[in-house]
Amino acid sequence: MSGEKSRFVVSADWVEKNLGSPEFKLVDASWYLPSQGRNGAVEYASGHIPGAVFFDQDVIADTTTGLPHSLPSPAFFAQAVGQLGISAEDTIVVYDGPGFFSAPRVWWMFRVMGARRVYVLDGGFDGWKAEGRPVETDLPEPAPVTFEAKFDRAKLTSFDQMSAIADSGEKQIADARPAGRFTGEEPEPRAGMRSGHMPAARSVPAASLSENGRLKDLATLRSIFTSAGIDLNNPVVTSCGSGVTAAVVTLALESLGHTDNSLYDGSWSEWGSKTDTPVATGAADQLASKTSGPLTAHVTKLEMTAPPKSSLPVPVNIQTAIMRTHEIPLSFYRFLHRQVGARWHWYERLRLPDAQLKALIHAPKVSISVLYVNGAPAGFFELSQETDDLVELSYFGLFEHALGLGIGKWFLLQCLYAAWATNPKKVTVTTNSLDHPRALQLYQQFGFSPVSTYNALVDPISEAELTALVVRGSL
Repeated sequence: MSGEKSRFVVSADWVEKNLGSPEFKLVDASWYLPSQGRNGAVEYASGHIPGAVFFDQDVIADTTTGLPHSLPSPAFFAQAVGQLGISAEDTIVVYDGPGFFSAPRVWWMFRVMGARRVYVLDGGFDGWKAEGRPVETDLPEPAPVTFEAKFDRAKLTSFDQMSAIADSGEKQIADARPAGRFTGEEPEPRAGMRSGHMPAARSVPAASLSENGRLKDLATLRSIFTSAGIDLNNPVVTSCGSGVTAAVVTLALESLGHTDNSLYDGSWSEWGSKTDTPVATGAADQLASKTSGPLTAHVTKLEMTAPPKSSLPVPVNIQTAIMRTHEIPLSFYRFLHRQVGARWHWYERLRLPDAQLKALIHAPKVSISVLYVNGAPAGFFELSQETDDLVELSYFGLFEHALGLGIGKWFLLQCLYAAWATNPKKVTVTTNSLDHPRALQLYQQFGFSPVSTYNALVDPISEAELTALVVRGSL
């Protein structure tokens, strides 16, 4: 696939050869952020590709949502583009100034409304002009036509659906914003909006998918998604700041043959402006398979100052028991750590010598409780009574075989009941970006609030170390 280009991208040569052809329509979809210092409508009026009509993304939109350029209803879209002389059967080429910024959004809109022969101009209008190709200033007056919309609802993700996805992790989230905005190190361009990203989201900056206004080849696109932790065999939801550059990621996915994708139209303008949506900061979660060299973990410390008010029923159709241990054997404790924490790089306790580990976990202030499901160990939590007023939740998690049984929230609630049994004033927990992708979100759902963050280096355990632990009987 090396060097192979997207089937949705067309060259300037091809476009120029087709200028004036019947049922060949050009759409200038230029739109810019205020920080870019450009105005799409003004630039269009001063010069555009011959025959191109201007698609105003702030006008052909649902203006009732309070969000920028929301996808309009199929009827509104059909009426608006019909007035531009475009039908669903036409061959449509969309372009913007730089090449791959706002044009893919309109490419996506046409496709979600039923048009099939829709393409994006490689190199954009900036490249077109740089190559000395024809430009006109006359404003076309196309005859209105009928655009028959066939709306593909599956390609659009609502806020409620996005909330469920962020909670369950049933689909991957690809965030197209620049890396600094994803991590929260750079502020959002819209006032009053929190920084960061949705828990478990992966950073796939739209700008990384093109170079000099041209979409990168398929092999490079595939490598970018893989490096970001996106599995191209599973569903993906794309998001960005306001739903524009998310479509660049969508176009790249579709170019690779990935069809099980949708776009979160509200994007960060909706998610980040709310006060009750979970927000993570720092770099995207590291892949658990990465084991060479130190890993950088973005650590978040959270605290809870009141007992949980929620209640959950006991899981049905499975037998559960939570048993507090008494002087837990070191080998069993290490077994619990290995089974729960291997994916999340819980290695610190495994490396401790027996005497040091025994002194730590057999201390009077420490309590360790084990979850059993259908008679087999399925998880554990560890609490430490630091003072009369403070309890630390040191470890919490499930075995892999217990994931997907619907017991995670119930088990965490039982853990919190135990933590508050001594009537402390505060319960604390620490998680990091190497932990389960939804750990931070889950803690926040149950009443924890972030109080501080910092970065830490985590040295993964080597195969040689694991072998040594097995040989000496520690694992």
